[in-house]
Amino acid sequence: MARILPFRKPRKTWRPGVRKKWKLYPAVPVWLVLTASIAYFHQGSGGNQFVSNAIGSTRIATSQKFTFCKWSLQRNCVIDGDTIRFSGRVIRIEGIDTPEIRDYKCESELSRGLRAKSRLLELINTGPIEIVSNGGLDEDIYGRKLRHLERNGLSLGEFLIDEGLARRYENGRQSWC
Repeated sequence: MARILPFRKPRKTWRPGVRKKWKLYPAVPVWLVLTASIAYFHQGSGGNQFVSNAIGSTRIATSQKFTFCKWSLQRNCVIDGDTIRFSGRVIRIEGIDTPEIRDYKCESELSRGLRAKSRLLELINTGPIEIVSNGGLDEDIYGRKLRHLERNGLSLGEFLIDEGLARRYENGRQSWC
């Protein structure tokens, strides 16, 4: 009489050049996209108030908290002493120049540039600010919006100038060394 043995699958052995195929569950990418979009839009929402007056200048009042920029998708951050990113748009503070931290010419310029960047972050996060367009030139040659940052009618750029961390912008970049 024949004996019936249970069926066994052959044992899988490792073969070079053959990769295991992973199944990606459909819910995982949907969850990742949903989480990322909520985080992205939540960071830029709330605290912004757009006000337009008769002259055509635009004031944006915001109480958003800013950080230092670490990646290009951050919505509210300080890039350097005279440039910020607000709601994803790059804004250059009009009328001032601070030492460079990217293309610096000497170590003292880098150190002053880092102090200006830290001080601007401190000034912005102290309380609500207004981002003001005075109706002049809207953008610089790099596509950055030119705006004034103000709190209670006082320019944050003027604070940086008074503290020696910035100077008035006149006819292009001048050496800080």
